[in-house]
Amino acid sequence: MRTELYSARKRAGLTQEQVAERIGVDRTIYNKIERGKIKNVAVELALQIAEVVNGSIDEIFLIDNSH
Repeated sequence: MRTELYSARKRAGLTQEQVAERIGVDRTIYNKIERGKIKNVAVELALQIAEVVNGSIDEIFLIDNSH
């Protein structure tokens, strides 16, 4: 899964450590999510991430709603 987490996090002025702390995961886990290495992110976690970086899930996780 490709994400726009890096860009959203930078726009929010946050470090990976800050986001990870706010969503309750280790920084290494968050890093893997941000780089797309973790493919199946729980909806609840995705919602938390979106809230922390002031974005929407469909923009951050590049959900295609065109079908």
